[in-house]
Amino acid sequence: MNDYSLVSKNTPLISNLNMLENIALIKEVHQFIKTSSAQKEALYYLSKIDLQNVGKNRLTQCTSLEIFYISFIRALMTKEMNVIILTPFHLIDNLRDIETVLASIQKLEIKKNILILDTFSNETHYKGCSCNIIK
Repeated sequence: MNDYSLVSKNTPLISNLNMLENIALIKEVHQFIKTSSAQKEALYYLSKIDLQNVGKNRLTQCTSLEIFYISFIRALMTKEMNVIILTPFHLIDNLRDIETVLASIQKLEIKKNILILDTFSNETHYKGCSCNIIK
C-alpha cells in the first residue's frame, strides 16, 4: 500500500463520470461511503474554491485548471496523509503563477502533507513562492 496519493498525468479522471462522481468514487470504493455522502463531501471541497458549478460537468467540459483541482480533491479523498503533485506546469495549460494554485489549495484547509515535484527547468516559476524547493 502506498503512503501517498499522486496527482499527475498518469492518474487521469474517468471520462464517462462527471466531476463529482470522479471525486466521490474514491470514498465509495475504498471506504464504502454512500454515494450521496461522498458526493456531498466532494461538493463541499469544490465550493471552498468556487468550483461547485463544474461538479456535474464531464471531463471534456472542463479547463485544464479545473481538471487539476478535481484531481487534487480526488487525491484528498484517499486515506493517505501525503499528496504528491507531479509537475503542475505540465498538468495545467498556461499556468504562469503557481501562487494562485497554492492559494486555492490553502482554501481547502487540508490536514495532509502536500509535496510538489517538478523539474529544475521550471524552478524559475517557484521563486518567491510559499512552497519549498528541494534540490
